[in-house]
Amino acid sequence: MIVHRSPPGKPGVKNLFSESVYERGAMTVHALRVSVGDKAFFEILKTWVQEQRNATGTTEEFVELSERISGKQLDKLFDAWLYGTKKPTAPKPL
Repeated sequence: MIVHRSPPGKPGVKNLFSESVYERGAMTVHALRVSVGDKAFFEILKTWVQEQRNATGTTEEFVELSERISGKQLDKLFDAWLYGTKKPTAPKPL
């Protein structure tokens, strides 16, 4: 199991461009796709881009949008993948 010193969701200034941020960030997006299915996943991405056009968004806003579109509670998924120090096990497909 891979252990990262700083979680990708709160890397701090020193680790902002760390391996954890890039690898676990990408793995988080994949875990979301597996957890909510392709239809909801691509709707989340499309809506995010539309709503955040010419702006910035927060992780919390992305989580809220993902939950609204998927109809699922996703706190555990995002907490594990973004704020834990150990890489979680891969999510199970729908």
